[in-house]
Amino acid sequence: MSSALSSPPTDPITPRSHALALLRVALPLALSQLSEMAMGVTDTILLGGLGVTEVAIGGLSSTFFFTTMVTFQAMLGGAGVLLSHGRGAEEHGRTSHDGRSVMSATLMLAIAVFIPCALLLAFSKTIFGAIGEPAEVVTHGSRFIDILLLSLLPDLAVIGVLRVALPALGAETLLLWIMPAMAVCNGLTNAALIHGWAGLPAMGLYGSATATTLTGWVVSFALFGLCLTHPRVRAVLKPAAVQWSVVKELLKLGGPMMMGAAAEILMFQITSLRAGELGTHSLAAHQVALNVSSLLFMVCLAVGQATNVRVAYWRGAGRMEQSRRAALTGTGIVLMWSLATSSLLLIWPEKILPLYFSNRAPDPETTALVVILLRTAGLYQIVDGLQCVFSGALRGCGDAITPMLIAVASYGLIGLVFGGWLAFHQHVGVEGLWIGMALALATTCVAFGIRLLRVMRKPAPAIS
Repeated sequence: MSSALSSPPTDPITPRSHALALLRVALPLALSQLSEMAMGVTDTILLGGLGVTEVAIGGLSSTFFFTTMVTFQAMLGGAGVLLSHGRGAEEHGRTSHDGRSVMSATLMLAIAVFIPCALLLAFSKTIFGAIGEPAEVVTHGSRFIDILLLSLLPDLAVIGVLRVALPALGAETLLLWIMPAMAVCNGLTNAALIHGWAGLPAMGLYGSATATTLTGWVVSFALFGLCLTHPRVRAVLKPAAVQWSVVKELLKLGGPMMMGAAAEILMFQITSLRAGELGTHSLAAHQVALNVSSLLFMVCLAVGQATNVRVAYWRGAGRMEQSRRAALTGTGIVLMWSLATSSLLLIWPEKILPLYFSNRAPDPETTALVVILLRTAGLYQIVDGLQCVFSGALRGCGDAITPMLIAVASYGLIGLVFGGWLAFHQHVGVEGLWIGMALALATTCVAFGIRLLRVMRKPAPAIS
């Protein structure tokens, strides 16, 4: 692997070199995240061969499992900040940095997070029953999650830890090598175990869960093995004594990150459930529009993560001006992408419909709703992308508590309360739910931007 791909420039002082350094981190992250999305699409298509019920059970169960896991996984996000900050300090001669202590503490934290996450998922049967799911979904869905639980530990302690560590260590391309292969492996294994190919048993619905679990274990071993070939990563993977000061710093950063992620995820999940209450047409339109906007958001998410890495790196180096330029570069890249995607959704929403309804055109009511929601998504593309970059920059500055409070207030009060009021009390329907989400994202964007301007004026804090 060339050093140009694994390490950012030592002192990128021009806008072009800042952009190249950020894109070297962002592009592998975006492609790996798109590969993960492809896994979900593949699972749905394969389960579709079994019937509508299997698609519903598999979709609900997988969504509950992975959103719960991702929420708890956000607790590990502080590791990326500490590793990037320490790497910047070391490479610019400010201090020596032993990433081993950060990795050991992060691994311990991942194992600790595994316990409450597993307990919550173990009660899926009770949770599905409480939200009024049909008995068939409750029974088979909880069994589906029980199988997925068998891969939760490597998902958190190996993939989860390395996902935040590799970009911070300049080894993000390792994710690019593994994640597309993971999508292919998952698809082939799903097909084989669902339908009984190659002499394997035809397990139907549970074959999908089993395949996903096996893929999780295989990818964990493969990614760990690949990391051993990278000198910088191999060095920090050597066990070290856990330092409680590092654990405290991880909790200080990771706790608010997890709460902020939970607030955003809950807003989208509860909105999906509410869309179902408004009827089949509303739910179908909501799912299509949400899928499109989520797909386009993957690029913004990757740039936000890359901005986090670059800002923390330069603050560790004590180069505050470069830190500000890194944040500005991330903002510019996302702004250009969001303007393009916003224009697409506002001008040509009808062109997207055939991608989701290739066999049969939807009824006029669903078509009209999809077009309205896609245009609403187009309106908030810019603020959604910007809030993601601002959030990443704030995390890179070690600022986590205030962004968490902003996220909880915006997504809870505006996204859920105001959106629900519009949809059900003012009878605006599913459009009201989306107006609530759009206003919540816009509020978050403005508040994050103001906070970032204040934080960037301060000197870099001492992060362990």
